[in-house]
Amino acid sequence: MDLSLPLSDEELQELEAFLDSDALGEDAMSLSALDGYLTALAVAPNNLPPHLWLPAIWGERPAWKSRQQEERMQGLVFRHANDLLFYLRDEPDSFEPLLYEREENGRIVPVIDEWCAGFVEGMALDEDGWQPLLESEEGEDLLYPILLFGTEVGWDELEKNPALAAREEEFAETLGDCVLAIQAWALPLRKAGSTVRREQPKTGRNDLCPCGSGKKYKKCCGAEHKLH
Repeated sequence: MDLSLPLSDEELQELEAFLDSDALGEDAMSLSALDGYLTALAVAPNNLPPHLWLPAIWGERPAWKSRQQEERMQGLVFRHANDLLFYLRDEPDSFEPLLYEREENGRIVPVIDEWCAGFVEGMALDEDGWQPLLESEEGEDLLYPILLFGTEVGWDELEKNPALAAREEEFAETLGDCVLAIQAWALPLRKAGSTVRREQPKTGRNDLCPCGSGKKYKKCCGAEHKLH
C-alpha cells in the first residue's frame, strides 16, 4: 500500500463502515472524529509516535478478523493522516474538516461536535504541549469553537444557551481558519525539535509493539509509515 496516496471516496466509505461495525465497540471513533483527531496530531506542538495515538481510534479490544484486515485499516488511517499533513503544509487553503451533515428545515447543515471531540481527544494525548496555547488569549479565540462543541463543559453551555447552539453553521465555517492558525502557533515549537516526554522505557526494534498488535515494533508502529 502506497501511504502517500490520498484515500478515494470508496476507501473513506470502507474505513467509515469498519469504524461503525460490530468489530469495534461504542468507544471507537467515527470517521469525522477520526479526522478531527488526526488534524490535532498534525498541527500539535509535539510529534507523537503512532503507538501513542493509534490504539484510541479502535477503542478497547477491537475484534480483527485477520492480520490482513488490521493492516488494511491501519494503512487507511496512515494514508488519511498523511493526506491531512500534505494539505496543511502545501495547500492550506484547500483544507476542510471532514464533517457530518444533517437536514434542518429543508437545509443541509454541518454537524461539528464529533469532529471537535476528536480534535480534543488528540490534544489530550499531550496536555503539557498544548497548555501554553490553552492559557493564552490567542488560544482562547482559536480553540473556542473546538472546545465549545468538543467537550462536556462546552456541551453544557450549548444546552443552556440555544442561541449559541444555533450558530453551529457559523462556527463550522471558522474551523479551517482555526486549524491553520493553530498550526502557525505550533510550527516554531516543532522546528525547535520539541518532543513528547517519555513516560516509559524506549521500545526496542525487536520488542512487541506497545499498540497491542502482537507484532514486533519494527514491523508495526516502528515501520516506515509514521504520521510525521
